[in-house]
Amino acid sequence: MLKIKKEVVEQIKKQGEEGYPYEICGFLIGSIDYSNNTRTVLEAYQVENRNKERANDRFEIHPKDYLKVEDYAEKKGLMIVGIYHTHPDHPDRPSQTDLRFAQPDMSYIILSVKDGKADKWRSWELVGDRFEEEGVELI
Repeated sequence: MLKIKKEVVEQIKKQGEEGYPYEICGFLIGSIDYSNNTRTVLEAYQVENRNKERANDRFEIHPKDYLKVEDYAEKKGLMIVGIYHTHPDHPDRPSQTDLRFAQPDMSYIILSVKDGKADKWRSWELVGDRFEEEGVELI
């Protein structure tokens, strides 16, 4: 289950529209209740898509960006609870590439951006070796 602030969703949508026609990406920052498998997102932290050759259909996060955001979150008493990215002119479901790089205990928001406008979005979690859509509650 993902709980996410409405303002964070709006921020991600705005970033997706501004980054169109390329994939944008970033980290979901908040807390995790492991007993209930619930991630609560309080902030979105956009990072540069390092994949310049295929930025229209791939994203890549540099390890230094991960460490920088992890440090930022820790200083606030929070943690990285997931990753978000856009699919320009494609559906809001994970690709095989998304699956290959996914980690357990994280939420993965995918926002579809069609013709430059934010469209549908869903959150996914890795269950075994596949993605399952997870429930979302706006807070």
